[in-house]
Amino acid sequence: MALLLARDLKVAGRLFLKQPAFTAIVVLTLGLAIGLNTTVYSAIEATLLRPPPGIGDANDLVRIYRSAPGQDWGSNSVRHYLAVRERTGDVFVDVAATAWRTMSITTGDVPRTVLGQVVSANYFSLLGVPPAQGRYFLPDEDEGWRAHPVIVLSDGFWREAFGADPSVIGRAVPVNGQRVTIVGIAPPGFRGLLPILEPAFWIPLTQLPYVWPTLAGSPTEWEVNFLDVVARRRPGVSLAQAVARLDALAAEQLAERPDEYRDRGIQAIAAEAAGITPGIRTAQIGIFGVIAVVVGLLLLLACSNVASLFLARANDRAREMATRLALGAGRGALVRQLLVESLVYAAAAAGAGLFLASMAIGLVNRISLPISVAVRPDLRLSAPVLAITALITVVTALIFGLWPALQSTRPSVVSALKGEAAAGGVRSRARRALVVLQAALSMILLTGAGLFLANLERATAVDKGFVSDGLLLAGVDPSLQGYSRAATEQFQGALLGRLQASPMVVSAAFVADPPLGIGSSEDDVEIPGRARRPEESMSIFFSATTPGYFETMGTPVRGRDFGARDDSSAAAVIIVNQRFVDRFWPGEDGLGKVVRFDDRERTIIGIVPTGKYRSLGEDPTAYLWLPQAQQWRAAMNLVVRTRGLPDEVRGVIRREVAALDPNLPLAGPRSMEEHLGYVLLPARMSAMAFGAFGGIGLLLAAIGLYGVISHAVSQRTREIGIRMAIGASPRQVVASLVREGVTLVAVGTITGILAATVGASLLRHLLLGAGGNLAITCAAVAVLLLTVGLVATVLPARRASAIDPAIALRRE
Repeated sequence: MALLLARDLKVAGRLFLKQPAFTAIVVLTLGLAIGLNTTVYSAIEATLLRPPPGIGDANDLVRIYRSAPGQDWGSNSVRHYLAVRERTGDVFVDVAATAWRTMSITTGDVPRTVLGQVVSANYFSLLGVPPAQGRYFLPDEDEGWRAHPVIVLSDGFWREAFGADPSVIGRAVPVNGQRVTIVGIAPPGFRGLLPILEPAFWIPLTQLPYVWPTLAGSPTEWEVNFLDVVARRRPGVSLAQAVARLDALAAEQLAERPDEYRDRGIQAIAAEAAGITPGIRTAQIGIFGVIAVVVGLLLLLACSNVASLFLARANDRAREMATRLALGAGRGALVRQLLVESLVYAAAAAGAGLFLASMAIGLVNRISLPISVAVRPDLRLSAPVLAITALITVVTALIFGLWPALQSTRPSVVSALKGEAAAGGVRSRARRALVVLQAALSMILLTGAGLFLANLERATAVDKGFVSDGLLLAGVDPSLQGYSRAATEQFQGALLGRLQASPMVVSAAFVADPPLGIGSSEDDVEIPGRARRPEESMSIFFSATTPGYFETMGTPVRGRDFGARDDSSAAAVIIVNQRFVDRFWPGEDGLGKVVRFDDRERTIIGIVPTGKYRSLGEDPTAYLWLPQAQQWRAAMNLVVRTRGLPDEVRGVIRREVAALDPNLPLAGPRSMEEHLGYVLLPARMSAMAFGAFGGIGLLLAAIGLYGVISHAVSQRTREIGIRMAIGASPRQVVASLVREGVTLVAVGTITGILAATVGASLLRHLLLGAGGNLAITCAAVAVLLLTVGLVATVLPARRASAIDPAIALRRE
C-alpha cells in the first residue's frame, strides 16, 4: 500500500509542477480560504478555549457571583466574599478576591495612570503561580486597613517601566500618593484570569482606602459590590456539589441577614466557562459562531471553485482515464490516485494559508483599541490551531476532489477513447449544480456584508441623546494624588473656572460615567406608593454630574439643571430621563415626583430625552443623574464643549491641569468620536470583516462562475457549430447561452435569498433594526450577482459565437 501511495504522490507531484497556472489558481484560492479559517480559529482558541497561562490546575477553579433580579452575574462585596471564604471550606480549598482599578504610579519624575488589580493576599497561592522574583503577599497582609503598603509588579510592566532591573525589589514607589514597596515580580505571561488584559501590578485588598478613596468609608458594607471572587474546588468535589453548597449558603445568609440577601442569590460557574463575565462570553460565542459560519461558507465557495476546475480537468483527462480502465485499472485505484492529487494541492494551499494566517495574526496582535485599558491579544498558531488546519486541509481535499474523481472515472470507455463526451450530460448537470451553489453562497455572504455595513451606518447615526461634535473628554481623579474631598472640590472648581474663561471653550462640566463608556453604576430605586412587581428589577443606572453638564452635552432639560445651591446640605434632587417617567408614572408629568434612592428621598427637578447609555443597541432604558455634591465621586470625567479646534483645546486642558497640579495624571483628553470608538468597535470590526468576506466571496464567485460557464461553453463547441451551420445567428447563440447561464445564477440567487433571510433572523440580536434593510440589501445583492453572472456568461458566449461553424465541426 505504501508503494502505491508513493507512486500516486510521484504522479501527483509531476502534475502539480506540470501545470503552473492551474496550480497557482488552486493554491491561491484555497490558501486564502484556509488562511481565513485558521485565523478565525486561532482567535476562538485564544479567547474561548485556551486556559489562562501560568495557572495551575485551572479546571478546578470556580468563579462566584451575586445575583439579583435582572442581574445574574453581579460582583461581590467584601463582607459577602469573607462569608463565602469562611463558610465553604468543605467544598473549596481557598477563596480569593480581585478588583480592577485605575491607579497612579510614579516610576520616574511624572506620575502615570495604569490599570492594576487589588487582590486578597491568597490570590497567587490559590492560582498556583510562583513568583519570578521576590515574594507575593503574606497572610498577615490581609489584615488591617492601610497597614501593608506593598505591591507585586507584572513582568511586562517591570520590563517596560523599570527596564527589567532586578534591584527594584525592596524599592518604594508612590502609588496614589502613598509610598509602597515592591516585594515581587510575577512570572512572564501571567496576567490572571483574563489573559487579554494586562495589569501593571497587584496590591493587597487592605490598601483599598488608598487606591479607592471613594470606598474608604464603606469597603465592608454588604451592598458595596465591586469584587470578583474565585475559588478552588477541593479534590473530589464536583462543580455541582460546589454550587449546591453555595445555594445552601445563600439560604443561610437570607435567614441571618434578610435585608442584605432578600432577592439575592449566589451564582457559580467553572472559571474556564466564565470569560470576562458569563454574559459577555455568551455574546462572544454568538459572534464567533457567526464569523466561523461565514468563513466556512467562504471555504465551501472556494472548494466549489476548485471542484469546477478539477471537473474541467477531468473532462480533459477523460481519454487518459478511459485508456487506463480499458487496460484493466480498477476504478478504486484511479479514484485513490485522483484523491492523492487533490490532497497534494490542498497541502500546498494549507502552507499558503498558514503563511497568510501568520501575517493576519501578527496584525491582530498589534491592534491598539480606542480604550485606556491595556488589551493584549495573544493569537497563536498553537498545536490545536495547527490540528484544525490539518483537518480543514483533509476535508477540503475530499470536498473538491471526490466529486470530480468519481465523475472522471465513470466515462463510457469507447466514447472517451474516440474523444467523444458521452458522459457530458452527467458532467453538465454537475457544472450546473456548481453554478447554482456558487451563486447561493455568494448571495448569503454578500447579504451578510450588506447588513453589517448598514448596521455600522445606523450605529453611527443613531440618536445618542447628546451632540457629539465639538466635545472633548478627559479623566481627572485628584484622589490618585491623595486629595481630600475639600481639596478635590477646590481643584475641580478652579479647573472649570479656568477652562470657561478660555475663548476656545463654550462650556465645561464633570460627570462620573459619561454615556457609552466602559464604566457604569446602578442601584435600586423605590417609588413611594408603588409596590414592586414580582421579578421586577428596580436597579437603575445612574451617574453624578456638576452643574452645566447637560448644557455642555447639548441635551435639553425640561425643568431645571443642577445648580450651585444643590450642595450636600440642600434638599436631595435628581434629574431623570423620559423613559424613567414613562416606566413609573405613565401618562403623567414626572416633575416634582419623589423617589427614594441611595437611602434618601429625592425630588425630580428635571427631565431629559431618553438617550443611549451603555450600548447603541439597548432598548429605551431608565436613567437618573444626581448632583456630585450629593453623590460624591472624586474620579470624574471632564467634559468640554469647544469653540476652537479640538487639538488646540486639548493643549488648553493639559496646560490648565498642569498649572493647578503638574503631578496630577490626566487620562486623555480625547474627542467624543474617539470615546465612542469603543462602543462602535463591534459594529466597525464586524462591518470591516464581513465587508472583506463579502468582497472575497464576490471575487471567488466571479472567477468561479466565469470558469465554469466558460468551460461549459467550450465543451459545446460542436453543438454551437451545428446550430450555426443550420442557420442560427451569432446573436441567437449568444442569447441562448446567456439565458441558460443567467437562469442558473438566478436559481442560485433565489436559493441564497431564502437562506440569507433565515440567517438574518438569527443575526437580529447583533444588528440594529436589521429587518428594515433586509429586502433592500437582498435586492441590491441580487442585482449585483445577476450582473456578475451576465458578464461571466456573455464573454465566453460571444467568443463561442465567433467560431467558424466549419472549424468547430472539424475540431470535434
